[in-house]
Amino acid sequence: MLLTLAAKNLLRYKRRTFITGFAIAVGVMFYIFMDSLLIGWFDGTEKQYVDYEVASGRIVRADWWEDRERLPVTLSIEDTAALTSLLDELGIAYTPRTDFFAEMIFYKDPFPEDGSFPVKITAVDPNTDGKIFKLAESIGYEYSRGEFLSEGSDGIVVGNVLADRLGIEVGYPIRLQFTGRMGYNEVLDTTVIGVVKSGSHLVNLSGVFLAMDAADYYLEMEGAVTGYSFKLPLGGGGMLQELEQRLPPEYIILGYEEIAADFMAMQEMESGGAGVFLFLIFIIAAVGVTNTMMMSIFERRREIGMMRALGLSDRRITLMFFYEAAMLGMVGAVIGMILGALFNIYMVEIGLNYGAMLNSDGDFIDFGGLVIDSRMKGVWNAQSFVTAGALSVIISGIVALFPTRRMLKTGIPDNLRMDG
Repeated sequence: MLLTLAAKNLLRYKRRTFITGFAIAVGVMFYIFMDSLLIGWFDGTEKQYVDYEVASGRIVRADWWEDRERLPVTLSIEDTAALTSLLDELGIAYTPRTDFFAEMIFYKDPFPEDGSFPVKITAVDPNTDGKIFKLAESIGYEYSRGEFLSEGSDGIVVGNVLADRLGIEVGYPIRLQFTGRMGYNEVLDTTVIGVVKSGSHLVNLSGVFLAMDAADYYLEMEGAVTGYSFKLPLGGGGMLQELEQRLPPEYIILGYEEIAADFMAMQEMESGGAGVFLFLIFIIAAVGVTNTMMMSIFERRREIGMMRALGLSDRRITLMFFYEAAMLGMVGAVIGMILGALFNIYMVEIGLNYGAMLNSDGDFIDFGGLVIDSRMKGVWNAQSFVTAGALSVIISGIVALFPTRRMLKTGIPDNLRMDG
């Protein structure tokens, strides 16, 4: 009976019900929109880090990580045999990588002008890197050209954005100048054998790659590397725990959170801002429901007095108005979820051109070490629909309790004496 009365009462004030329901729907729609946008953006950027830089984690020396701004090759992992033996024993796939800074020097003809450019070079093992990362397969992507690194070659592969900025093409000669592990200045005259457009904007913007054996020879590493990246199988949490326990104390395991610290900070900032934004939206919706229910309750005060005089308890009257407000929230939630789904189709298929807002027409936006997609695409997240719908119904029902209780504090004779 109470549900029937609540439904009929909603239809008594169609315009008011529509306006309030639409306000709730807008809040639900923006909740779904923002949730889809942020999750899609963060997941996409995280995937870039995982596929090209982090994998499941990286093992480095603790003192190397503390001094990581200099990429010191003097703080490398020297006992590689013991570490690789442990990884083999645990059944964990791995690949070595060595990072170091160099000055890229180029000369007029074939380049337009003489010049130099500081770069970070990543030395990779051509035999194992493809088992952990997607860099090797990227040479076959559209806009990539040339060939990938091979053992015994001292050629380099560069990212396509860096190549375009410096006018680099496959076959161009490059001189690399750097400091070796023993402290001596070294020079490597090499050739660009590949230009790669990968799924990582950071790789495309600044990536320069050299084969591990060539780096080992010119840096005088004598088999040492700056780190090992590894990839755990599905459900390999136990392997990671055992690896952490058995690693020597001078080594640490870096995860996505440490390696992508700048992006994680930005993610927390964006998530916090989105949370405040969504909170304000639902506050506005709650105010709308409160206003609607207050008007509805006070317009029906004689009706409430009559129901109380006929023996309907205050509890059941309160429940009736709770149902009415909850139904109002449900109407708004359904409309909002439909609108949110329509918006999300666009977000998933096309996305929001964030770069155009910042007058950038590229595939990425460079914030100085932090590189993100210029086009932000959404994802389908069923949880956001459920959360938005549940919050709309619950908040709407709860806010109706306050004006109801206020009215019920008035005596029955006073309710009946009030003007209709």
